[in-house]
Amino acid sequence: ELRLLGLAHFNHQLRSDARRDEQVCADLAGGLGVGFLADREDVGALARAAKRSVEYAARVARYEFLERARQHFGADVVATGHTRDDQAETFLLRLIRGAGARGLASIHPRRDTIVRPIIDCRRADLRQYLDNRGFSYVHDVTNEDVSIPRNRVRAELLPLLERRFNPGIVDALADAADVARDEWLWSSMAAADALGEVSRKESGRIRLDTAGLEVLPRALRRSVLWEALNEAAGGRPIAFSHVEAVMDLLEGADGPIDLPGQRVQRVGA
Repeated sequence: ELRLLGLAHFNHQLRSDARRDEQVCADLAGGLGVGFLADREDVGALARAAKRSVEYAARVARYEFLERARQHFGADVVATGHTRDDQAETFLLRLIRGAGARGLASIHPRRDTIVRPIIDCRRADLRQYLDNRGFSYVHDVTNEDVSIPRNRVRAELLPLLERRFNPGIVDALADAADVARDEWLWSSMAAADALGEVSRKESGRIRLDTAGLEVLPRALRRSVLWEALNEAAGGRPIAFSHVEAVMDLLEGADGPIDLPGQRVQRVGA
């Protein structure tokens, strides 16, 4: 049984007209006869205090709020409105930044208590659905700010690819994200099993059996190292270059090397 228990809106306080969005959501909840929960926070100030991007701070604050909303309504999951276009944009953004399969997996249809039931729906189809049923929605004017990378991908890069290379580019990119996600889920499970076989913990340190690592296929070895480095990083991000530095160390490069939250060195031959 599926039941809509309420709507939730988070105001990032990044736009002067953001309260309009909140009111539209409140009106929609009233029309549907369900509860409404709103919260707001100065995301710009959060980003400055954490010395992180506004996009990162907004995402953290938003998902913390959504968990509070889930508990407030006594819900099992929270549904967000990500579409197939969002999926394609995310894939391109991460490809440009040099992501591997984990990053290219992009937006997961479900992650923990967050579900995205319209991830296979095109944005234009969603708007048409809302128009046909008389539901109000708003356009976020910050989407027009092409200094923001996602907006630049949406407004400039995707239309160029669609016009000059592939009219079905959104579907092609979203399909590629699905493939990357399946590959990442498989490799992460395989890596977790392999890590258990080649590692042990001693005095708070992770020791890896180099001989055991060296017999693994290179792709699996890379995944195992990412798992190990990520575990030791204490929440700090582990990048491709960090994994490659340890791969080089395995192959005879000089060490030790300092990485986020840890130092890695090879002991013995």
